[in-house]
Amino acid sequence: MPMTLMRDALRSVARYQFTAGTIGCRVPRTDHCGRVGAVFKHACMVMLEDGGVVALLAPHVGQVAHAVRLAVEEPIDRCIRIGTPVRIWRNAIVFGADVAVTLSSARPWTSAVRPGMCARNKGAFNTIALARNVLLELAPKSSSEFLAAALQIGRPVTALGVRVSTVLPRLALATRTHDANQALLLVRELLGLGPGLTPAGDDFIVGWLAGLTLAAQSPAQHEFLAAMCTGVEALSYATTPLSREHLADACGLMFSERLSEVCVAMASGASRPALQSSMTAQLAVGATSGADAGAGLIFALFDSAGGGSASSQGSRGSGRASCPQHTE
Repeated sequence: MPMTLMRDALRSVARYQFTAGTIGCRVPRTDHCGRVGAVFKHACMVMLEDGGVVALLAPHVGQVAHAVRLAVEEPIDRCIRIGTPVRIWRNAIVFGADVAVTLSSARPWTSAVRPGMCARNKGAFNTIALARNVLLELAPKSSSEFLAAALQIGRPVTALGVRVSTVLPRLALATRTHDANQALLLVRELLGLGPGLTPAGDDFIVGWLAGLTLAAQSPAQHEFLAAMCTGVEALSYATTPLSREHLADACGLMFSERLSEVCVAMASGASRPALQSSMTAQLAVGATSGADAGAGLIFALFDSAGGGSASSQGSRGSGRASCPQHTE
Protein backbone atom coordinates (compact mmCIF):
# COMPACT_ATOMS: atom_id res chain seq x y z
CA MET A 1 0.00 0.00 0.00
CA PRO A 2 1.40 3.45 -0.88
CA MET A 3 2.53 5.48 2.15
CA THR A 4 -0.15 8.18 1.67
CA LEU A 5 -2.96 5.61 1.51
CA MET A 6 -1.66 3.76 4.56
CA ARG A 7 -1.45 7.01 6.52
CA ASP A 8 -4.99 8.03 5.56
CA ALA A 9 -6.30 4.53 6.37
CA LEU A 10 -4.77 4.58 9.84
CA ARG A 11 -6.19 8.03 10.52
CA SER A 12 -9.66 7.10 9.31
CA VAL A 13 -10.07 4.03 11.56
CA ALA A 14 -8.71 5.66 14.72
CA ARG A 15 -11.24 5.61 17.55
CA TYR A 16 -10.27 9.07 18.78
CA GLN A 17 -9.67 11.96 16.39
CA PHE A 18 -7.74 14.86 17.99
CA THR A 19 -6.74 18.18 16.47
CA ALA A 20 -3.49 19.98 17.26
CA GLY A 21 -3.65 23.68 18.10
CA THR A 22 0.07 24.44 18.05
CA ILE A 23 3.19 22.52 17.08
CA GLY A 24 6.68 23.18 18.38
CA CYS A 25 9.38 24.09 15.88
CA ARG A 26 11.49 21.02 16.75
CA VAL A 27 8.77 18.44 16.17
CA PRO A 28 9.78 16.35 13.12
CA ARG A 29 7.49 16.72 10.11
CA THR A 30 8.85 13.71 8.23
CA ASP A 31 8.17 10.00 8.68
CA HIS A 32 9.24 8.92 12.20
CA CYS A 33 8.41 5.92 14.35
CA GLY A 34 8.45 5.43 18.10
CA ARG A 35 6.53 4.26 21.16
CA VAL A 36 4.77 5.94 24.04
CA GLY A 37 7.22 6.08 26.93
CA ALA A 38 5.20 7.91 29.57
CA VAL A 39 1.58 8.98 30.06
CA PHE A 40 0.24 11.62 32.43
CA LYS A 41 -3.18 13.17 32.90
CA HIS A 42 -2.40 16.13 30.65
CA ALA A 43 0.52 14.87 28.54
CA CYS A 44 2.27 11.89 27.03
CA MET A 45 5.83 11.37 25.81
CA VAL A 46 6.72 9.57 22.59
CA MET A 47 10.21 8.06 22.49
CA LEU A 48 11.36 8.07 18.87
CA GLU A 49 13.54 5.37 17.37
CA ASP A 50 16.23 7.97 16.57
CA GLY A 51 16.51 8.89 20.27
CA GLY A 52 14.38 12.02 20.16
CA VAL A 53 11.23 12.78 22.13
CA VAL A 54 7.92 14.29 21.03
CA ALA A 55 5.37 15.34 23.64
CA LEU A 56 1.60 15.57 23.28
CA LEU A 57 0.18 18.25 25.58
CA ALA A 58 -3.23 19.37 26.81
CA PRO A 59 -4.30 22.89 25.73
CA HIS A 60 -3.53 24.56 29.08
CA VAL A 61 0.00 23.15 29.38
CA GLY A 62 2.85 25.47 28.43
CA GLN A 63 4.25 24.76 24.97
CA VAL A 64 7.77 23.49 24.33
CA ALA A 65 9.70 23.21 21.09
CA HIS A 66 9.43 19.41 20.89
CA ALA A 67 5.69 19.21 21.61
CA VAL A 68 2.31 19.15 19.91
CA ARG A 69 -0.40 20.89 21.93
CA LEU A 70 -4.02 19.93 21.40
CA ALA A 71 -6.63 22.50 20.36
CA VAL A 72 -9.20 21.29 22.90
CA GLU A 73 -9.10 19.22 26.07
CA GLU A 74 -8.95 15.48 25.38
CA PRO A 75 -8.68 12.46 27.72
CA ILE A 76 -5.01 11.78 26.96
CA ASP A 77 -4.46 9.44 29.91
CA ARG A 78 -7.57 7.40 29.08
CA CYS A 79 -6.88 7.04 25.35
CA ILE A 80 -3.14 6.45 25.18
CA ARG A 81 -1.14 3.69 26.87
CA ILE A 82 2.56 3.21 27.55
CA GLY A 83 4.17 1.05 24.87
CA THR A 84 1.70 2.00 22.12
CA PRO A 85 3.46 2.25 18.73
CA VAL A 86 3.46 5.73 17.22
CA ARG A 87 3.89 6.94 13.64
CA ILE A 88 4.57 10.59 12.77
CA TRP A 89 3.93 12.10 9.36
CA ARG A 90 3.90 15.67 8.17
CA ASN A 91 0.22 16.22 8.93
CA ALA A 92 -0.61 13.54 11.48
CA ILE A 93 0.52 11.54 14.47
CA VAL A 94 -1.09 8.11 14.88
CA PHE A 95 -1.05 6.19 18.17
CA GLY A 96 -1.66 2.51 17.39
CA ALA A 97 -5.17 2.04 16.06
CA ASP A 98 -6.86 4.21 18.69
CA VAL A 99 -5.76 7.84 18.39
CA ALA A 100 -4.98 10.11 15.43
CA VAL A 101 -3.83 13.71 15.91
CA THR A 102 -4.28 15.97 12.90
CA LEU A 103 -1.45 18.50 12.49
CA SER A 104 -2.47 20.26 9.29
CA SER A 105 -4.16 23.24 10.99
CA ALA A 106 -1.67 23.58 13.88
CA ARG A 107 0.04 26.94 14.30
CA PRO A 108 3.87 26.78 14.48
CA TRP A 109 5.30 27.73 17.87
CA THR A 110 8.77 29.04 18.66
CA SER A 111 10.29 30.66 21.74
CA ALA A 112 10.15 34.45 22.02
CA VAL A 113 13.60 34.59 23.64
CA ARG A 114 16.57 35.87 21.67
CA PRO A 115 20.14 36.83 22.65
CA GLY A 116 20.74 40.21 24.24
CA MET A 117 17.13 41.05 25.08
CA CYS A 118 18.17 42.46 28.47
CA ALA A 119 19.81 45.85 28.13
CA ARG A 120 22.95 46.59 30.11
CA ASN A 121 21.70 49.56 32.11
CA LYS A 122 20.38 50.51 35.53
CA GLY A 123 16.77 49.99 34.52
CA ALA A 124 17.45 46.42 33.43
CA PHE A 125 19.31 45.64 36.64
CA ASN A 126 16.44 47.07 38.69
CA THR A 127 14.01 44.78 36.86
CA ILE A 128 16.25 41.77 37.50
CA ALA A 129 16.47 42.72 41.18
CA LEU A 130 12.68 43.09 41.29
CA ALA A 131 12.26 39.67 39.69
CA ARG A 132 14.60 38.22 42.30
CA ASN A 133 12.51 39.76 45.08
CA VAL A 134 9.37 38.28 43.54
CA LEU A 135 11.06 34.87 43.57
CA LEU A 136 11.96 35.38 47.22
CA GLU A 137 8.28 35.96 47.99
CA LEU A 138 7.21 32.86 46.08
CA ALA A 139 10.05 30.58 47.20
CA PRO A 140 8.54 29.42 50.54
CA LYS A 141 5.87 27.53 48.55
CA SER A 142 8.52 25.56 46.65
CA SER A 143 10.68 22.66 47.78
CA SER A 144 13.34 23.38 45.14
CA GLU A 145 16.83 22.97 46.58
CA PHE A 146 18.24 24.96 43.67
CA LEU A 147 15.93 27.89 44.33
CA ALA A 148 16.86 27.87 48.00
CA ALA A 149 20.58 27.81 47.13
CA ALA A 150 20.35 30.50 44.47
CA LEU A 151 18.41 32.83 46.77
CA GLN A 152 20.39 31.91 49.90
CA ILE A 153 17.30 30.75 51.77
CA GLY A 154 17.94 28.74 54.91
CA ARG A 155 16.65 25.17 54.60
CA PRO A 156 17.33 21.92 56.48
CA VAL A 157 20.65 20.47 55.35
CA THR A 158 20.41 17.77 52.67
CA ALA A 159 23.06 16.05 50.56
CA LEU A 160 21.61 17.64 47.40
CA GLY A 161 21.50 21.09 48.99
CA VAL A 162 25.12 20.85 50.12
CA ARG A 163 26.28 19.77 46.68
CA VAL A 164 24.36 22.56 44.95
CA SER A 165 25.66 25.20 47.38
CA THR A 166 29.20 24.00 46.68
CA VAL A 167 28.90 24.18 42.90
CA LEU A 168 27.00 27.44 42.39
CA PRO A 169 29.61 29.93 43.70
CA ARG A 170 32.26 28.39 41.44
CA LEU A 171 29.87 28.40 38.48
CA ALA A 172 29.07 32.06 39.09
CA LEU A 173 32.78 32.93 39.00
CA ALA A 174 33.43 30.86 35.88
CA THR A 175 30.51 32.58 34.16
CA ARG A 176 31.60 36.09 35.12
CA THR A 177 35.11 35.41 33.81
CA HIS A 178 33.83 33.55 30.71
CA ASP A 179 35.92 30.50 31.64
CA ALA A 180 34.11 28.02 29.40
CA ASN A 181 36.21 24.99 30.34
CA GLN A 182 35.70 25.47 34.08
CA ALA A 183 32.01 26.25 33.62
CA LEU A 184 31.43 23.02 31.71
CA LEU A 185 33.24 21.01 34.36
CA LEU A 186 30.84 22.44 36.93
CA VAL A 187 27.80 21.97 34.68
CA ARG A 188 28.76 18.31 34.39
CA GLU A 189 28.41 18.04 38.18
CA LEU A 190 24.81 19.29 37.90
CA LEU A 191 23.67 17.26 34.88
CA GLY A 192 21.33 14.45 35.90
CA LEU A 193 21.44 15.62 39.52
CA GLY A 194 18.21 14.87 41.35
CA PRO A 195 15.29 12.46 40.84
CA GLY A 196 12.58 12.47 38.19
CA LEU A 197 12.14 12.44 34.41
CA THR A 198 13.78 15.88 34.29
CA PRO A 199 16.30 16.04 37.16
CA ALA A 200 16.51 19.30 39.10
CA GLY A 201 20.06 19.96 37.95
CA ASP A 202 19.00 19.80 34.30
CA ASP A 203 16.08 22.18 34.88
CA PHE A 204 18.47 24.61 36.57
CA ILE A 205 20.82 24.44 33.57
CA VAL A 206 17.93 25.20 31.20
CA GLY A 207 17.09 28.34 33.21
CA TRP A 208 20.77 29.29 33.41
CA LEU A 209 21.10 29.06 29.61
CA ALA A 210 18.01 31.25 29.28
CA GLY A 211 19.62 33.86 31.52
CA LEU A 212 22.88 33.73 29.57
CA THR A 213 20.86 34.21 26.38
CA LEU A 214 19.03 37.26 27.70
CA ALA A 215 22.31 38.86 28.81
CA ALA A 216 24.37 38.00 25.69
CA GLN A 217 25.27 41.31 24.06
CA SER A 218 29.06 41.51 23.86
CA PRO A 219 31.15 39.24 21.61
CA ALA A 220 32.60 37.56 24.72
CA GLN A 221 29.12 36.81 26.05
CA HIS A 222 27.99 35.42 22.70
CA GLU A 223 31.09 33.24 22.49
CA PHE A 224 30.58 31.95 26.03
CA LEU A 225 26.90 31.21 25.37
CA ALA A 226 27.75 29.29 22.19
CA ALA A 227 30.40 27.27 24.05
CA MET A 228 27.92 26.44 26.82
CA CYS A 229 25.23 25.33 24.37
CA THR A 230 27.65 23.13 22.46
CA GLY A 231 29.13 21.71 25.66
CA VAL A 232 25.84 21.06 27.43
CA GLU A 233 24.40 19.23 24.43
CA ALA A 234 27.53 17.07 24.25
CA LEU A 235 27.27 16.25 27.97
CA SER A 236 23.54 15.56 27.98
CA TYR A 237 24.06 11.83 27.38
CA ALA A 238 24.44 11.60 31.18
CA THR A 239 20.77 12.34 31.86
CA THR A 240 17.32 10.94 31.01
CA PRO A 241 15.97 10.91 27.42
CA LEU A 242 13.19 13.37 28.24
CA SER A 243 15.53 15.74 30.02
CA ARG A 244 18.02 15.43 27.16
CA GLU A 245 15.28 16.71 24.82
CA HIS A 246 14.59 19.71 27.04
CA LEU A 247 18.31 20.46 27.14
CA ALA A 248 18.49 20.16 23.33
CA ASP A 249 15.68 22.72 23.09
CA ALA A 250 17.56 25.06 25.43
CA CYS A 251 20.84 24.61 23.56
CA GLY A 252 18.95 25.68 20.43
CA LEU A 253 17.73 28.73 22.44
CA MET A 254 14.20 27.32 22.29
CA PHE A 255 12.98 27.80 25.85
CA SER A 256 9.57 26.69 27.10
CA GLU A 257 6.57 28.97 26.82
CA ARG A 258 6.33 29.67 30.55
CA LEU A 259 10.06 30.39 30.89
CA SER A 260 9.96 32.53 27.74
CA GLU A 261 7.14 34.57 29.25
CA VAL A 262 9.26 35.28 32.32
CA CYS A 263 12.22 36.24 30.12
CA VAL A 264 10.14 38.60 27.98
CA ALA A 265 8.61 40.20 31.08
CA MET A 266 12.06 40.83 32.54
CA ALA A 267 13.50 42.11 29.25
CA SER A 268 10.61 44.52 28.78
CA GLY A 269 10.87 46.00 32.27
CA ALA A 270 7.51 44.62 33.37
CA SER A 271 5.78 45.76 36.55
CA ARG A 272 5.82 43.76 39.78
CA PRO A 273 2.30 42.34 39.16
CA ALA A 274 3.29 41.23 35.66
CA LEU A 275 6.51 39.65 36.92
CA GLN A 276 4.64 37.96 39.74
CA SER A 277 2.07 36.53 37.31
CA SER A 278 4.68 35.08 34.94
CA MET A 279 6.86 33.82 37.79
CA THR A 280 3.90 32.13 39.47
CA ALA A 281 3.04 30.33 36.23
CA GLN A 282 6.67 29.27 35.83
CA LEU A 283 6.94 27.90 39.37
CA ALA A 284 3.73 25.91 38.82
CA VAL A 285 5.46 23.76 36.17
CA GLY A 286 6.03 20.23 37.48
CA ALA A 287 6.87 19.39 41.07
CA THR A 288 9.98 21.61 41.18
CA SER A 289 10.98 21.85 37.50
CA GLY A 290 9.64 25.37 37.08
CA ALA A 291 11.27 26.57 40.29
CA ASP A 292 14.59 24.93 39.40
CA ALA A 293 14.61 26.65 36.00
CA GLY A 294 13.61 29.94 37.61
CA ALA A 295 16.55 29.56 39.97
CA GLY A 296 18.90 29.06 37.03
CA LEU A 297 17.50 32.11 35.25
CA ILE A 298 17.92 34.51 38.17
CA PHE A 299 21.30 32.97 39.02
CA ALA A 300 22.60 33.71 35.51
CA LEU A 301 21.26 37.27 35.48
CA PHE A 302 22.06 38.25 39.05
CA ASP A 303 24.84 36.20 40.66
CA SER A 304 26.67 35.16 37.49
CA ALA A 305 26.54 38.72 36.16
CA GLY A 306 28.08 40.16 39.31
CA GLY A 307 24.87 41.41 40.94
CA GLY A 308 25.46 39.28 44.00
CA SER A 309 27.35 36.30 45.36
CA ALA A 310 25.81 32.89 45.78
CA SER A 311 28.29 32.15 48.53
CA SER A 312 28.89 35.28 50.56
CA GLN A 313 25.76 37.44 50.41
CA GLY A 314 22.40 36.72 51.93
CA SER A 315 18.94 37.47 50.60
CA ARG A 316 18.47 41.04 49.46
CA GLY A 317 15.14 42.41 50.46
CA SER A 318 15.07 45.53 48.51
CA GLY A 319 18.30 21.75 18.26
CA ARG A 320 16.89 17.92 15.19
CA ALA A 321 14.68 20.48 13.41
CA SER A 322 16.10 23.98 13.64
CA CYS A 323 13.88 26.81 14.87
CA PRO A 324 13.80 30.37 13.58
CA GLN A 325 14.58 33.02 16.19
CA HIS A 326 11.71 35.28 17.24
CA THR A 327 12.25 38.73 15.77
CA GLU A 328 9.06 40.64 16.49
